[in-house]
Amino acid sequence: MHPVPSKKDLHIESQGEICVSCGACVGICPLNCIYLDEWRIGFDEEVCTRCNICVRACPVGAISIE
Repeated sequence: MHPVPSKKDLHIESQGEICVSCGACVGICPLNCIYLDEWRIGFDEEVCTRCNICVRACPVGAISIE
């Protein structure tokens, strides 16, 4: 049986080729740990609690938490 990883062990990724830079995830994050730079979405993984709100808010499915 494999141990379940903690939330801090999970990685957040933005699929740059899918992301349309709409900012929906930036505006909805309750901890303000998502930012949009000129190339892609970025995350402060130290602050993020992996609540999945941004994953559900993304209209194109460009965010994943693995």
